[in-house]
Amino acid sequence: MRKLVWLLILLAALWGAWWAVATAQMQSALSRLLDARRAAGWEVALDDITKAGFPLKLQNTLTGLSLADPAQGFQLKAAKTTLSAPLWWPGDLSLDAPGLHLDTAAGPLPLEVTAQDVAGRLFLSPGLALELEQLSLHSAALELEGPDGPLLEIAQPRAEMRPLADQPMTYRLHILPDAITPGPLLRRLFSEDGPPPSAPSLAVEAEITFDHPLNRQMAMRGSAPRVQQIDLTEARIAWGDISLAANGTVSVDAEGQPEGALTLKVQNWERLVNIAQRAGLLPPAMRLQVETMLRALENRGDVPGGLDLELVFIDGQMTLAGIPLGPAPRLPRTD
Repeated sequence: MRKLVWLLILLAALWGAWWAVATAQMQSALSRLLDARRAAGWEVALDDITKAGFPLKLQNTLTGLSLADPAQGFQLKAAKTTLSAPLWWPGDLSLDAPGLHLDTAAGPLPLEVTAQDVAGRLFLSPGLALELEQLSLHSAALELEGPDGPLLEIAQPRAEMRPLADQPMTYRLHILPDAITPGPLLRRLFSEDGPPPSAPSLAVEAEITFDHPLNRQMAMRGSAPRVQQIDLTEARIAWGDISLAANGTVSVDAEGQPEGALTLKVQNWERLVNIAQRAGLLPPAMRLQVETMLRALENRGDVPGGLDLELVFIDGQMTLAGIPLGPAPRLPRTD
């Protein structure tokens, strides 16, 4: 009996030592990650980082985290973020945050994004490479707000990414919200035509190819992977009888410059013209010219009220149905 007691004491001491070492390594890895962002020119602030979870979990809680990239013009803030993993397999990592706040922009339009009850899971395959097996992200609610007020609220948005079995650097991405509630501004834009009775819907499926597999070696580089190609299987947003769908393949060079083409399918373009004019995106003096052009494009197809357009990215420029649109947007650099 005495030997059994001493054995249990020894095992408990070893377990406690392993927990302390593993939790400290986890904390050190987080510190190195933040230092790498500082070295890349980011503004990083962190009030505190604490350890917890004994005896069964590795857990680090970050308080007062703020990440800002002045070059790309975004800032992420989280009052409290908890990272945890089972002690016996740190490759099953969970992220929990009661709230996240992101200041960013869509072109010239500044946006504020607020997410509530954010939960993320990262699964790594056992082995020396520690390759990504699955990455998922879920939020109870996501709110988008522009300069003139709330734009929309998305309930239960979720995203998931998994690698393709036969292409080690390509990952399939799914984005699917549960419900979308337009804000007052969007409802006002639809008011004259009568807002659609049904709620908007959104679905995105794509395959993204990076320059390196998402694994331990990539993480040790200290910089995020670079996107090389986006194969957009389907991206579709619809509200009532108005819909916009896109698919196609775009490659991305080292400077973030896209090359390729997307096929766009628009349903009920006349209502979209009305909305664009009310939003101030279409000057009244140009309406007749735009309607004439779009009607000619409609006549080339076989769907009344529908448009089949090709958005082409070439030599740093964009064209839509052969019409120049100006410089193409660049993907943010991640080094």
